[in-house]
Formats: sequence, structure tokens, C-alpha cells
Amino acid sequence: MVTAVSVLILAFLAGMFLWYWRRRVNRPAAKPLPVAVPPSRDLPAKYGKDEIVLMVKDPYWLYAYWELSEAKKEELYRRFGPGAWENSRPMLRVYDLTDHPYDFLRAPFFEIAITDMADNWYIHTGKPCSTFCIDLGRLIPNYGFVTLARSNIVTTPADKPSSVIDPLWPPVEACWQAVERYGKGRGFSSSSMIKSQS
Repeated sequence: MVTAVSVLILAFLAGMFLWYWRRRVNRPAAKPLPVAVPPSRDLPAKYGKDEIVLMVKDPYWLYAYWELSEAKKEELYRRFGPGAWENSRPMLRVYDLTDHPYDFLRAPFFEIAITDMADNWYIHTGKPCSTFCIDLGRLIPNYGFVTLARSNIVTTPADKPSSVIDPLWPPVEACWQAVERYGKGRGFSSSSMIKSQS
């Protein structure tokens, strides 16, 4: 009886050893880790959009950059015929919307001739506290100015301190004037306090 039990235990242990050994031998090969492709550090030259973005540089200057796709060029060909792009001149039309918000028909404007190679421009306005918007377009003979893209609207900041004083943040001079006005500034100064204590 003891021999039979021993044989069963040995058979069980031998089975466990064989199962473990087969598992180690038949282990599936490890999959290679995917190779990490480093992201490109170069920004694309174009994004395929038709847009112009306007930004404020300072109270007197604006900065605009833009991109026009080939589809916009083909649209110009369809609307005005072959050679419309080559026979026209690129222009920036700068609207001063300060006194005419969103009224592009009545707002005063000035135009800047640019080149086809340009994709950004610094624009001198000389007008702090003013609101501007820009149209990127082409001046086509016999048709006039044709808008291809319109920018966002920006407002230039003031070139001087604000005349509005926030009552919660008055200037230091105003604090001292208020202290003197209420008579609390007539107390001892440092030198008079030293004299009174001695």
C-alpha cells in the first residue's frame, strides 16, 4: 500500500515537472517592442488653410500672417477667368473699425501692396486704443479688390496710463492724500517720536 502511494506521489511529481518543463520550452517568443518614431521637429510650411491672423504688436503696430491654399487660387480662376491670379496684385486692406464696429462698408481703410512671396507683414497704424481688421485679397483689373480671407478683429492698447482709477487699487499718492485729508497724517513722525521717547 505504501509503495503504491509512493508511486502515485512520484508520478504526480514527475507530471508536474514535465508540465513545467514543457511550459518553459514552448513559451511563445516575446514580441518585439514597437520602435518609437521620434516626432518631427520641423513645423510644416503650410497647413492647407485659407486664413489670415491679425495680432497686436504694440499700441502703434499690428502683425499679420496668412496662408492661401491652391483651392483658393483655382476658385479665383473659376470666378474671373484664366490668368486672374497672374494679372492681379496681392493687397492687404486694413479697416479701422474703432468708430464703425463690424461695419466694413463705412469703416475707413487703407491698403498695402504686398508680394506673392510674402506670408506675413508688420503694419504701422499709429493709433492706440483703436480696433482693426484686415482683408487679404487681390486687386483685379476691371473688377477691383476681391477679398480672399478676412482676419480676426483686434484692438490696440493705450500708450499712456489709464485715466480711470480703480477705487480698490488707487495709486500711492492718492492713499497719502486721503490720510492727510482725514487728519491722520498729523501724528508723530519718526524723528518726533524718538524725541518724545528720550
